[in-house]
Amino acid sequence: MDHLQRSRLNLLTSHMLDRGALLRLDPAMIAEQAADQRARFIGIHGMRIAVDSRDPARPAWLTADEAKDRFGDCEPRVYLGQEDQTPYFALLLDHHLPEPGEGFSGLRSLAGQVSNSEATLLSYAQAMAAWHHRYRFCGRCGGATHLDHGGHIRQCSEVQCGATHYPRTDPAIIVLVQREDHALFGRKPEWPPNRYSTIAGFVEPGESAEQAVVREVEEETGIDVTAVRYHSSQPWPFPGSLMLGYHAQAGSERISLNDQELEDAIWLSREALASRIEQGLFVPPPSISISYRLIEDWFDDEAPFTLHTVCQKNVIEFF
Repeated sequence: MDHLQRSRLNLLTSHMLDRGALLRLDPAMIAEQAADQRARFIGIHGMRIAVDSRDPARPAWLTADEAKDRFGDCEPRVYLGQEDQTPYFALLLDHHLPEPGEGFSGLRSLAGQVSNSEATLLSYAQAMAAWHHRYRFCGRCGGATHLDHGGHIRQCSEVQCGATHYPRTDPAIIVLVQREDHALFGRKPEWPPNRYSTIAGFVEPGESAEQAVVREVEEETGIDVTAVRYHSSQPWPFPGSLMLGYHAQAGSERISLNDQELEDAIWLSREALASRIEQGLFVPPPSISISYRLIEDWFDDEAPFTLHTVCQKNVIEFF
């Protein structure tokens, strides 16, 4: 399986939407798309997504009329693209509504209730809404910014500045470290009880993603990484990261929690991992995440049963 196929299996990345980069340059075309009866609007407020009033477990795919009835307006909006002649927009609600309250839900819970293509659209919409919220003011002069190009740039309103700001995503590595038949798992103190995951961290200026893998693993666990193999990537809109997934080989096994970011780190074989899950002592990361995929691919490679089977057997709900 190549990297493109692996990435398409990651939830939030599986959908090849026509993003209409050239169409964004034409405000009249964007307005025409928004007025189309087939257009659908995804309401975003405070990193939460508007849900269907009849089924709060599912997102609301609103027509323009429904959006106006519910929120009073269909602007500001971000053009997301088109699929099967249906235009999609993210509706930015932060300045139009008080606290979200009822009628909104988090992406983590909604992503498990919809198709892969719908989850991708929700992820895309949330990431764009988060970026717009953070860039309401110019980082160069402090002036107010306004959206343009269908919501894919923000322009500084100060004539003397006029800086153009583009959507940002922060690269981060996430890695499953292996040594013989064991894998390394870490736990942060703020996580739910017994939650463990792979090692992760942001790529710093002046280093490659592979160098970041080596540095982060050493900083957090004291383990020396001797080889790194790219797996796949996943956008992670909480609020705006790109997770670069790796499998790595360790040259040592002695754990040292150097930077105190983790409260625990352990080596587990596949058998020990399955046993801990059965005892309730290991809760995997959310199944929508690339961290789960990294663990799953390692576990399923040699185990007589799949990680999904183990989690289902023990009724783990971890979206």
